Amino acid sequence: MLDILTKILEKLLLLGATGFLGRPLLNNLEKKQSIKIMTHNSTFSTNIQKFKGDILKKKSFENEISNDDTVLNLIGQISPNISEYANLNIIGALNLLNSCIEKKINRIILISSIHVYGENLRSASKETDSLKPKTQYGLVKMITEQIYEYFSNSYGIDVTVLRLGGLYGPGKKTGFISQLFNSVNNSRIHPILYNDGKQFRDLLHVDDAVHGIESAIKTPRKKFEIFNISSGKKYSMNHLVSVIESFSNKKLPITYTPEIVDEKCIWANNSKAQKILNFKPKITLNTGIKSTLDFYSNN
Repeated sequence: MLDILTKILEKLLLLGATGFLGRPLLNNLEKKQSIKIMTHNSTFSTNIQKFKGDILKKKSFENEISNDDTVLNLIGQISPNISEYANLNIIGALNLLNSCIEKKINRIILISSIHVYGENLRSASKETDSLKPKTQYGLVKMITEQIYEYFSNSYGIDVTVLRLGGLYGPGKKTGFISQLFNSVNNSRIHPILYNDGKQFRDLLHVDDAVHGIESAIKTPRKKFEIFNISSGKKYSMNHLVSVIESFSNKKLPITYTPEIVDEKCIWANNSKAQKILNFKPKITLNTGIKSTLDFYSNN
């Protein structure tokens, strides 16, 4: 088993290693075996073998792929520009998958999001539930998954899709949750709480996400398969604010509005990942918030 795992990790091609999720994942994986990474940033410092490439430019990376690689795609997690975000995910998927066909790659792990499910007020979404995304972000992720499924069914590529919960943790620079943490030490930041803070989210610490991805790498699956990598719990934004205020001993400069701009509630059941991938979140919300506050206080 150890020999098999070593072989898998030796042949891992990581796309998107410089982002919020990619960096801690890379730090964990590089301790075990050599990995090759594609990066947009030529100044990114690492001892790992790397090359500069752009997923929107197929020729920039197609010769770097070899037929015994396992490809892990973290690119296109979030962007403030919806057109850029759609291109990275959809056009990027077509470029990558066509290159994988040409190089006879047979295994890809795609990082997706539980936002493909859309709103779910009653129970945590399961992998077999219908997809009804309520945001453009979720819509693009759903379309991207469908492209991967088509290529898997048509060309025999083994694709594992990991739908992640709402990520938070040290180093996250974008999104509402990072605004909350940053507002503790920066009075100029005024986060807006929609639906008067009654929105519910499945919050997953980045270290638990890394654990889930590593578990998927160690557990090759056949054909097309989906797993929820989530906390399996839902937390209101009001609760999140209260925990941050409690640990920081500060009142956050929140602006409340009854306006609803996306899902009222979104959370996902992780029992399939627990059973097959041996994935189980280890970091409680309180522990995760405290460590994240410590990071923002010292950086």
